[in-house]
Amino acid sequence: MFKLAVILFSVLTLWTNCEARGINAAPSNVPIEGRIVGGDEVTLGAIPYQVSIQNTFGDHVCGGSIVAPEWILTAGHCLDWPKKYLKIVTGTVEWNKPGDEYFVEDVKIHCQFNKPMYHNDIALVRLSKPIVFDSYTAAVELATSNTMKNGDSVVLSGWGSAKAWGNAVKKLNKVSLKYLDYKTCLKTVKNKKFIGEGHICTSTKDGKGSCSYDSGGPLVDANNVQIGLVNGGQPCAIGYPDTFASVFYYHDWIVNTIAGNNAC
Repeated sequence: MFKLAVILFSVLTLWTNCEARGINAAPSNVPIEGRIVGGDEVTLGAIPYQVSIQNTFGDHVCGGSIVAPEWILTAGHCLDWPKKYLKIVTGTVEWNKPGDEYFVEDVKIHCQFNKPMYHNDIALVRLSKPIVFDSYTAAVELATSNTMKNGDSVVLSGWGSAKAWGNAVKKLNKVSLKYLDYKTCLKTVKNKKFIGEGHICTSTKDGKGSCSYDSGGPLVDANNVQIGLVNGGQPCAIGYPDTFASVFYYHDWIVNTIAGNNAC
């Protein structure tokens, strides 16, 4: 009975922490959300680097991308769950119908995560065994420079809900968005203190963007090079920019962390 009580308490605590990231949560709870609004369903194999980060109870928690056989890139705020309760689903467009499943060996959250709030929201997940690559599963190329200009087309993918407070959709969606650089974003974002030079943004003026359960998911350019990952924004596609961690800005941190160097 005591063991059962402990398990139930742990599950309720974890659920509460996850729910605390809601739109109206207090700032101390880091209320970041994101989802695909105005997107289209994706065919199997079209976005082979996309993964679903799930808890071991079978719930989709966040998106992520394969960056190496044993490594997944995602947002820091996606890793509230202890690693023993996390798994990675690959090779599918339906998060509840895995191509393959992998368990988590370790997590590496940026040492300056949320310092200040909403900054350095990036993390890496190391798997317990290498991913098997095939026609449905592959690593994404990471941006090593920033050649993007305002208005350039970019693509966001994920299983995010279609409306605020909605559930994750069953089928993977993608949406074409317009890139905004940091300076332009700063003029239009609702809370300027929540973004910095490590962020890039996309416009949501046309009612397209991210929402709940898209967090951590990949943003790629026209060449399928990942330039960002979903951090947050003012949910959901209501006219304020969506915000992403810049892959180029954090490229050295990503490479060094995978290599075993933990310097920020």
